[in-house]
Amino acid sequence: MISTFTYAQKGTIRGTVYEGSTGETLVGVSVILEGTYTGASTDLDGKFSIDVDPGTYGLQISFISFQPITISDVVVKPGEVTLLNNIELNESTIQLQDVVVSARALRNTEAALQTIKRNSSAMLDGISAAKIGLIGDATAVEAAKRVTGVTIEGGKYIYVRGLGDRYSKTTLNNVDIPGLDPDRNSLQMDIFPTNLIENMMVSKNFTADMPADFTGGLMNVETKDFPEEKILNLSVSTSYNPDMHFNPDYLPMMAGNWIFWGWMMAPEPYRLPLAGIEYPYPTVDTQMLK
Repeated sequence: MISTFTYAQKGTIRGTVYEGSTGETLVGVSVILEGTYTGASTDLDGKFSIDVDPGTYGLQISFISFQPITISDVVVKPGEVTLLNNIELNESTIQLQDVVVSARALRNTEAALQTIKRNSSAMLDGISAAKIGLIGDATAVEAAKRVTGVTIEGGKYIYVRGLGDRYSKTTLNNVDIPGLDPDRNSLQMDIFPTNLIENMMVSKNFTADMPADFTGGLMNVETKDFPEEKILNLSVSTSYNPDMHFNPDYLPMMAGNWIFWGWMMAPEPYRLPLAGIEYPYPTVDTQMLK
């Protein structure tokens, strides 16, 4: 009887939530008493019901993609029902700024190189940075030897199709650059390390965007872009020699404690531990050493 009497002192807030543009009821709308965790959600008919103590409340009504609203001064009387009909929620629209999506085609893989060759109007061949890293060539002239139709002259100059220097040309990022030898048309390729190269493409015929001072072939060396962030690489390595390390029969050099500083001093004769033979080790004058 006490619990029934206590429940009868409470009041009820009921209402229905509609969509403002279509007039249809909304399912799952959150209805919460302002400043508390007490609330309810609308059912399939858009209706909700909250049992609260008598007083004056504010209702916060919110739903995803709709503008939240707050209904103030909702009076609840004991044992009575407070109806809130025709609650409408309007769609929330947010205007964003322009979104710019930029992308750069990969040109350092074999798949990208094959795509460039397939879409080009000229007869192309080349080598990518991925393949150069797989082979392990140190300079561009070593990597250029892997391209079909390219030969190396003097260990530094590139000839295409076996023709001489006047018929071949080398560019860097599609730009003519002067070589170190004024009597040659091609560039010395041994000065470029492979870790700076994106790809190397050889064109064996003309197109309108190429220079007109070659007939045999044109090699273009494309370098990598500057990194967007600072990169620090740290590596540590070690090695093991079974003939020397952890071998008690290994013959050391008895040079004294000054060998760390580069001074060769032998305080005692050198002795072979196995044969028992002593060899006099000359003492070096420290004034003559640096």
